[in-house]
Amino acid sequence: MFRRKQIQSKEQFDAALELERAGDSAAALKRYQQASRTDPTNSHAWNRQMVLLRKAKSKEDEIELIQKAIAEYRKAYETKQQDWMKENKAKADSTRELAHVLGLLESTGFPKNIDTTIEKWQTRLYLLEYRVKNAPKKKTSSRKPVSKSSKSTTAATIKSKQNAATKPRLNKKQ
Repeated sequence: MFRRKQIQSKEQFDAALELERAGDSAAALKRYQQASRTDPTNSHAWNRQMVLLRKAKSKEDEIELIQKAIAEYRKAYETKQQDWMKENKAKADSTRELAHVLGLLESTGFPKNIDTTIEKWQTRLYLLEYRVKNAPKKKTSSRKPVSKSSKSTTAATIKSKQNAATKPRLNKKQ
C-alpha cells in the first residue's frame, strides 16, 4: 500500500513540475502540496514548495512550511520504521543489542535518523527565522514636509548657481 502512495505522489509531483515549467506557480504549488500529503517522505515535493514560496518572497509562509515538512517527514519516517520492525521482528530483536552498544539507537529504541534532508531544512529554517527577526523595520518619515514655496525657491537657487557656473565668460578686451 505504501508503494502505491509513493507512485501516486510521484505522478502528482511530475504534474506539478509541468505546471511550474508552464509558468502556473499557484497551480503547481497546490499539486506539490497534494504530492506531499499523499507521501510525506517525498522530499522533492516539499523542496519545490519551499522554492516557490521563496520566489514569492513569503518568508513567514516558508517558515511554517518548513516546520510542517520537518514534523511530517519525521512522523512518516518513524511510521515506516515501526512497520518494518513489526514485519521483521526476529531481525530487529537479534540486532537491537548490537545497535544499542554501537550507539545507533535513539532513546525511543528506533534507529537514529541520519537524514541530510532534515538537516538542510533545519538550517534553512534557522536562517529564515534569523532574517525575519532581524529584518530592518520600515521607517516612517519623521521629517516635516517641505512646503511647495520653499521647494521652488531652493530649486530656483540651485538652478541659477548651475547656470552661472556653466555659462562662458566674455572677455571685455575688445
